[in-house]
Amino acid sequence: MVKRNTKINYNLDLIKNRSLELVISRIEKLLNERDDFCHCEVCVIDLIAYVLNNITPLYTTSLLDPFENKKIETINEEIERAIKEGIKRIKEHPHHIDE
Repeated sequence: MVKRNTKINYNLDLIKNRSLELVISRIEKLLNERDDFCHCEVCVIDLIAYVLNNITPLYTTSLLDPFENKKIETINEEIERAIKEGIKRIKEHPHHIDE
């Protein structure tokens, strides 16, 4: 039986999740613009997770990706749709505890 070394010896911090960055930026803006959505940590984290699970991931290793602008434009459209649906779902079924 051959034993394989499964440890990764590369700097994985060089891989950036641009979708995550775009989602966080958009949700921060939304929270500053609207007060009709709960701003508690549970609801905001639920919204971020919901949106990320409903958009295309975009991982990059440099800022030199020539197709990034078109990809970002498409992802921003996906983000807007997912935010609307996520807000609706979270408002209907919040996971936070009202005090």
